[in-house]
Amino acid sequence: MSDLNKKQFKAVETVNGPVVIIAGPGTGKTKTLVERTVNILVNKKVEAKKIMITTFTNKAAKELELRINERLEELNKNIDISDMYLGTMHSIWARLIQENITYSNFFDNFELMSGDYEQHFFIYSRLKEYKKLEDYQKFFDNLSYNENKYRSDWQKSSFLRNKINDLNENAIDIESVQTSDIYINFIRSAYKLYEKQLFENNIVDFSYLQVEFLNMLLNNADFLEKINNYFDYIMVDEYQDSNKIQEKILLSISKNKKNICVVGDEDQSIYRFRGASAENILNFSKHFTNNECKLIVLNENYRSVNHIVEFNNRWINAIDWHENRFEKNIVSMRKNDYMASNVFHISGNTLDENIRNTVTFIKKLKQSNKITNYNQIAVLFSHFKDRSAKKLEDALKKENIEVYSPRTKVFFEMYEVKLTFGIILACFKKYFPEEALDIYLLECLDLARLEIRKDNEFLAWIKEKIENISEYSFNSLNEIFYELLSFSYYKNVLEEEGPIEARANHNLAILSKIFKNFQKYVHSKKISIEDDFSIIKYFFTKYLEILKQSRVDEIFSEEDYPNDCIPFLTIHQSKGLEFPVVIVFSLYTTPNVSGDLSRQTSIDRLINSNSKISEIDKEYFDFYRKFYVAFSRAKNLLVLSCYEKGVSENFKPFFYSVRGVNSLQFDINQINLDEVTKKDERKILSYTTDIALYRYCPMKYFLVREKEYSTFDKKVFNLGIITHKAIEHINKSFLQKQKIFSDNYIKNLVKNIYKFQNIDLDNNVERIIDIVKKYIKDEKDNFKYIKKVEASEFRVEDNYILYGQIDLILEDENEIKIIDFKTGKYNEIEFSSNYRQQLSLYKLLLQKKYDKDIKTYLYYLEEDDPKKEILIDDEDLKEDLENINKTTQDILDKKFPKIPYNQNICGLCEFKNYCWGIQ
Repeated sequence: MSDLNKKQFKAVETVNGPVVIIAGPGTGKTKTLVERTVNILVNKKVEAKKIMITTFTNKAAKELELRINERLEELNKNIDISDMYLGTMHSIWARLIQENITYSNFFDNFELMSGDYEQHFFIYSRLKEYKKLEDYQKFFDNLSYNENKYRSDWQKSSFLRNKINDLNENAIDIESVQTSDIYINFIRSAYKLYEKQLFENNIVDFSYLQVEFLNMLLNNADFLEKINNYFDYIMVDEYQDSNKIQEKILLSISKNKKNICVVGDEDQSIYRFRGASAENILNFSKHFTNNECKLIVLNENYRSVNHIVEFNNRWINAIDWHENRFEKNIVSMRKNDYMASNVFHISGNTLDENIRNTVTFIKKLKQSNKITNYNQIAVLFSHFKDRSAKKLEDALKKENIEVYSPRTKVFFEMYEVKLTFGIILACFKKYFPEEALDIYLLECLDLARLEIRKDNEFLAWIKEKIENISEYSFNSLNEIFYELLSFSYYKNVLEEEGPIEARANHNLAILSKIFKNFQKYVHSKKISIEDDFSIIKYFFTKYLEILKQSRVDEIFSEEDYPNDCIPFLTIHQSKGLEFPVVIVFSLYTTPNVSGDLSRQTSIDRLINSNSKISEIDKEYFDFYRKFYVAFSRAKNLLVLSCYEKGVSENFKPFFYSVRGVNSLQFDINQINLDEVTKKDERKILSYTTDIALYRYCPMKYFLVREKEYSTFDKKVFNLGIITHKAIEHINKSFLQKQKIFSDNYIKNLVKNIYKFQNIDLDNNVERIIDIVKKYIKDEKDNFKYIKKVEASEFRVEDNYILYGQIDLILEDENEIKIIDFKTGKYNEIEFSSNYRQQLSLYKLLLQKKYDKDIKTYLYYLEEDDPKKEILIDDEDLKEDLENINKTTQDILDKKFPKIPYNQNICGLCEFKNYCWGIQ
C-alpha cells in the first residue's frame, strides 16, 4: 500500500463502522476499493464469503475481481475469492434470493429478464389482460397532454413498464396508498396484474427483483437476521447512482454490524431518469448517530491534466447547490504539461462550418502523428438527436474516418444489417402483400439486389431459395442467416481486420442475438409454409418496427470499441471511460425547466414524494452533473465544439473563456497525448464453453466465443434437464434445512419445472418423480454433508482464470466429495472419453481451497448402485492441467484452424456453410 496517497490510505484503513468515500473523477477509486478489500481479507482475516461488494456494471465487477486476485498474488497470499458476493446489486440480490428460495414467491431457477426491452415485450405480449382492467381506456384517454404519445399498444405498454419500474425503484408501496384518484387506482390494478404474471411465469425484471428481495427481508424476521449476521463487510460502488429501494435494502442488511462503506461522487450522479437519487449519498450519514459515520474525500486526480481539472472545477461551482453537494476541490496530479492550455473550443459561423472545422482538427491530429489510432478520440453528445451527430459522422466518413456509435437508430441503418434483412426478406417476398413493405424494407431489398449481383454463386443461391422456398423449413432466422456466411461479402467481414470489417462483424454478431431472442419470443415455432411463413411476416412487419422504436441497449456489448474508429457516445455511455482527447457537442442545451412540471400526473407526484429537492433544482443539478461527467472524461485535451449562434447561455462563459483551436495559443506540436491502453484482462475460461469447445472445433470457438455469434438452441432431452433441475432443487432445499418432501410436493415440483421450462408434460413425468424419490431415499443420510449446490468455482493461473460449475460438493471431517449427476446408465467407454477430465478440472478448482482429501464421483440417478468413484491421482491432475494449459495457450494465441471435414462434427454445426460452403 506504499503507493497510496494519504486519503486513499485512510479509506483503505478505515474499515469498521459506516463510511462515505467521495471519489472525484480520476482519483483512484477502483485502486482504493481493491486495497481496502485486500486489507480486510489479509489483515482482518475475514472470509471472502463474508464480504459483499456491489458495482454498477458487470464489466466493473469483472475488473474489480481480477484486480483483487492480482493484488493477492503480488502479496503471495493464496486466498480464494470465488465465494465473495461481488457483482451488480441485481446479480447479488438474485443470488441471495436463489440461495434462499424458500422465502421467495418465485420458484427455484427463476428467469431474470435480460433488460428493458424484454420487460417491455413481456407486458406488450400480455396487454389484452390489462385492457380488461377497470378504467383502462379512461386512464390512457386522460393522458391528454401527451397527445399521440400513448396511442399504440406498444406505447401504452411502455408507459406501464415505466410507471411500474418507477414505483419499484422509489420503494413506493402502491397497495397501501388510499385514494380515489383514477391514475393511482388504475396503476395499482395494473401493478397487481403484472406481479401475478411474473409469479405465473417464474420470471422477474430487474426492478421487481429488488422488491422481491426487500419483501423477503421485511416479511421474514429470521431471514433478515440471517443476512445481517452473515455479512461482515459491505462495500457499495457508485452509490450516487443507487435508488431508494437499494438504499432500503442496504440499510436493512447492514443494521447490525454497520460495517458498510459507500463510495461515489454526487457530482457524477446522472441516472435520475432511471430512478437514481444523489440524495442517497448526500444523506447517508444521517442514518447513523452523531459522528458515527466517517467521511473521506479523494480529491487527487491522476487522469486529467491541470487545465482540464481547473476548467471542470469552475463548471461544477457555477451554480448554487443549496447544500446538496459535498465541499471538495479536485486537484490534478499531472502538472508536467507545457501547453498554454489543454482546453479549447471549435466554432464556426454555421453548423456546417463547425462540422468542417471539427473534421479538420481531427485530421490534423492524425496527420501530425499526435494520434496513432482514432480511438484515442471520443466525441460526446447529450443525445443522438443532436443534428451534429449525423452531420459529423457523414463528414468523417467522406474522409474515410470510421466511427463507432452504439445506438439503436444507427445500428438499423448500417449497410451490413440492412443487407442481411434484405436478403432474408427477398427469399420470402412473394408471401408479403405489397402494402406490408415500408420504405425501410424496400431499401433493404434494394441493397440486397445490388450486393447479390456482384457474386454469381450468391445470385444462384437466392434464385433457388425464392423458387423453392415453400419446400424449406427453418428452426430459426439464424439458420437462414448463417447460410449467408458462405458468400464473399460475409467471408470478408469475418476474415479481414480493418475498422470497417470490425464494425460490420460486431453488428452482425448483434444481429444473430436479435434473431435468437426473437425465436424465444415466438416460442421456437418453425418457419415453414404450414402457417404461410407467419413467423417471417411477424418479424418484418411488426417485431422489427418495434425493435427500431425502442431502446435496445442491452444487445450492445460492454466490450471495447472496434479498433481505429472514433467512438460516438452519449455522455451517459461515456461514464466510467477515459480518452486522451474528448470533443463535447450539444452545447446548445439548457436545463429542462420549460414547464413540463405542470403536466405531472398524481402518479408522478407520488413517485417524487420521497425527495426534498425541488423539481427545478433537480433539473439544474442534472444538467451541470451531466456535463461535469463529459468534461472529466478527457485526459490530455478537452475540446468544446459548437457553432457561434448555437452556444446556450449556460455554456457561453465557459466556451468563450477558452481559446479556439485556430488561435495562436494552440500549437499542435506541443500536444502530448496518452495512448489508449488496453487493460490486460485475463480470460475466464470454463471447461465446457471454452476448453471442450475449442478441442471440439477451434473455428467454432472463434465464431462463438471470439466473434460472439449466437449458437442454435439445442433440443434438449427432457428427461435429463428436468431431472437435473429437480435434484438441484432437492439439494438446495436440504441446504436450507428443509427435510420433509411429500409425494405431492415432489409431483408438483416436477410439473412446475416442466411448466417453467416451456416443455409439455410427457411420458417421462412419472419416471422423473420416481428418480427424485429414489434419490431422497438413497441419500437421506448424506444430505447433512451438503456444502454447496451448483457451485461456481475459480482457479487463478498465470495468464487465465479457470472456471467450472460443480453439481454438488459434500464435506465431512475428513474429505471433500465432488458429485456430477448423470441420467441413464453408466458406460465405462463413454465415461473414459467424456467425463474424467471434467472431474479432474473440478478437483483442480478445489485443490487450492481445501486442505482435505478430494474425491470425485459420477452419480447415475437410475442405477441401483448410483455413485461411481472416479480415481484421479496427482499424475492425472498434472497431465490434465498441462493439457488445459496447452489448449488455453492456443486460445490466447488466437490459433483457430479449420479442422478436416467430419460429418459428425461439421455436418451438425451452425457454421458449416462458412467453412465448407452450401452443401
